Amino acid sequence: MTLISSFAYRVRENPQKIALLTEKSQMSYEDILHLVHLLDVELTTRGLRSGQTVVMTSRRPELCIALALLLSLRKLTVIFSPHRLVETAGLAFDHVVTTEPLPDLLSERQIVIEPHWFESLGTLPLPDYTPETGGGVFVYHSSGSTGMPKFIRSTENERISEIDRTGFWGEVDLSGRRVLSTLTCHSGWSMWLLLQTLLVGGSVVALGEGSANALPWIDLYHVDTLGTSPAVLQMMLQQPRVSQYLRGLRDIRVGGAKTGAQLIDAFAQVCPARLHLGYGSAELGPCFRWIHDPAHPRPDSYLGAFRRNDLEIGFFDEALNPLPDATQGIVGFRPKTGSFARQYLAEGGEGRTGFINGWFFPGDILRREGELYFTLGRSKDIVNFGGNKFSLAEVRKALASAFPQATIEPIVLSDAGGLEGLG
Repeated sequence: MTLISSFAYRVRENPQKIALLTEKSQMSYEDILHLVHLLDVELTTRGLRSGQTVVMTSRRPELCIALALLLSLRKLTVIFSPHRLVETAGLAFDHVVTTEPLPDLLSERQIVIEPHWFESLGTLPLPDYTPETGGGVFVYHSSGSTGMPKFIRSTENERISEIDRTGFWGEVDLSGRRVLSTLTCHSGWSMWLLLQTLLVGGSVVALGEGSANALPWIDLYHVDTLGTSPAVLQMMLQQPRVSQYLRGLRDIRVGGAKTGAQLIDAFAQVCPARLHLGYGSAELGPCFRWIHDPAHPRPDSYLGAFRRNDLEIGFFDEALNPLPDATQGIVGFRPKTGSFARQYLAEGGEGRTGFINGWFFPGDILRREGELYFTLGRSKDIVNFGGNKFSLAEVRKALASAFPQATIEPIVLSDAGGLEGLG
């Protein structure tokens, strides 16, 4: 099955079921498929061809989801990112798809989605998309595990093969759920949580810009399942009467940065939902998982059990020499067969992180106790702001440029909730 064919089958089963809710619109499954067809016609008329590379600058959820399905239909490579970042990285592309004209880009290289396109939405007869063969490619911009910005390429087939572990590792039946992600659709993790939900028949709530507005939408749209980050959990706890917004939640998947035990405990006191936590990276996807149990608290360093039967784990010393019998060290991952499904489009890792000699090194030092894993620290010099990682070497360069008469040394500090910041 492909993305477009799987979604088309869902449309056949329940065309009028609510699929997507945003700040501005409500769309059924059939509405989304009509939007895919509309974009296909309009973009093709303006020069888009199968197999081309497209930069999607808009963060409007309905357009991002529709383009993800169109990607499958036309074997496109779609880069979900502001075009300036794509150009800075030196990546080649055929068109930029945008909702606002871009003054710094040649007009023939951009396709502007105009409001009048949607006047014919739902009036065009739908083709039969169920036999389509797929073959698209997703590219997402990420801070990566190295603290330096990266573009990570993954195929449609690879993403489909891992879709069950994207959100809740199969622990939650999303077919009857209403899922909200506090991350935008330009996040690969968020996009795949939403697509995973839609492909099994659930409903999703997606916000164009923002985690800051999530609480009222959770309550208004009766959200029962949430995908979010530790930074957003902490922000929610600072809001007055937060528990009244969260009382309907049943499950929360926390991605991004490591979540401190104090933050987990504080959130569990105001929200009845199960907290699903884990460890992974944009380069590998989720790797470890565990579910918070207030009766059996875990230490800050706990990562959970390893859940990837397609990867093997190795421990290494500071020079990245393998330690075959070790139970702790710099951790590396490699596929049991073949090569990594995801790769950087720009240059790889710096120093001791990234893809090196068939292994991927996220730069973390882990310890294994039986089947369970714990984090001991890092071999890399970064700060993690709520899941976005920044190189301290680059911070030093910026400080030296801004304050040439001073010597300022950045250090990483953790707050009471376990979230990092600069000192």
